Amino acid sequence: MNVRVGYFLSIVLALPTLMGEAQTQLVQPLTLRDAVTLVLSRNPALVESSHGIEASRARAEQARSPYRPSAAVEASYVYLAPVSIFALPNESVKVYPADNYDAHVGVRQTIFDFAKTGSQVDAADARTTLAEDSRLILQRDLAFATAQDFYAILFLRRSVDVQDEEIRTLLEHQDNAHKRYEGGTATQLDELTTQVRVAGAQTGRINLVDQLRTQEIAFRALADLPGTDTLALAGDFAPPSGVSDPDSLRTVALATRIEAKALRDMVTSAQLQQRAARLTDAPSLNASFAYGVKNGFIPNLDVWRGNFTLAVGLMYPILDGGRTSGMEEEAFATLQATEAKQRETDIAISSDVARANAAVAAALEKIGVSETNIRQAELAVKTARLRYDAGTVSNLDLLDAETDLSQAKLNHLQALYDGVMSNLQRRRALGLSATE
Repeated sequence: MNVRVGYFLSIVLALPTLMGEAQTQLVQPLTLRDAVTLVLSRNPALVESSHGIEASRARAEQARSPYRPSAAVEASYVYLAPVSIFALPNESVKVYPADNYDAHVGVRQTIFDFAKTGSQVDAADARTTLAEDSRLILQRDLAFATAQDFYAILFLRRSVDVQDEEIRTLLEHQDNAHKRYEGGTATQLDELTTQVRVAGAQTGRINLVDQLRTQEIAFRALADLPGTDTLALAGDFAPPSGVSDPDSLRTVALATRIEAKALRDMVTSAQLQQRAARLTDAPSLNASFAYGVKNGFIPNLDVWRGNFTLAVGLMYPILDGGRTSGMEEEAFATLQATEAKQRETDIAISSDVARANAAVAAALEKIGVSETNIRQAELAVKTARLRYDAGTVSNLDLLDAETDLSQAKLNHLQALYDGVMSNLQRRRALGLSATE
């Protein structure tokens, strides 16, 4: 069992416990693993999927019913007239009674049907496997959607913090510019320019807060959480690991991606369905046994007597109006379509791996550039402040340098966020879990 399947199975087995602990988990800050576990324990779509699997297993059990005997209690009453009577020298004898009663218990069992039932059972089991694959895909999608929302919330919250820091700095410059203007050492243009920048930064903060609220709503919808609960998250932006060889990653992806397994199962299911279609008109050999009581036996036609029947029957279909041939054609077309879909999925997986690997490479480059920009911006602020204190540059020059530093920090945060997203994209492309 690979790590991906083992992880999801551990989540499924833990669902009953997690359902009872979901409320207490919200008290402490949620890590990424906590958030994924919470969503997988509460999302209604997984409950729906579980019931669908139960229904599929029930249908597979129905397909096994011919393997087991069937029994029924039957009772009948028949009034038959006229009654045939023939005369003897001393009496008249009825051939059968007018009131006919029959009550018996019958048992029927299929002895042999040339693998027709077995093929239907195999096809039903394959459909159950497909339903389980669908649940794994749903769990995977929910896990990665949770991870994306989780990191988006962290990114937006930290972006708001950087924006708040910039606004505080701008307000300090605005106050300083106002004092210098009143003291006659600066023009009103300095103060007005600073006010414009403050307004722009505040507008940017409003936009970030709006995006943050939207992202938190999305997370709450995934976890089925009310809007009143405090949403505390704990995590960091770790840079992704280096770029790997695309061919080796493709091999891993084709072996571990849930979609690849699901398509293999779909091909198997289509093959079993085709076999079941071929055996639809197969002959069957059945045996039946019945025991009960009835009247109408000579010499006393009105007395109820115990009786039994034992029968063996062979049914060999000759014509079915083209039903079997139609089912075979349908199954063959389905198999061909599934095999084409499998080839399409293999190509899509290879493309996913290549794009994700390229995204990781680009993210690593952007992180390196953004780190350099921060160091340069910090040096520029330090130099501008020294020159401002010496009176060789204006307040606006220092403000420009500090604004550039805030932007460099935002760009670095964006680069780290892009790195986390590209790493998630690569893990998903490889069929790995959303959590490390």
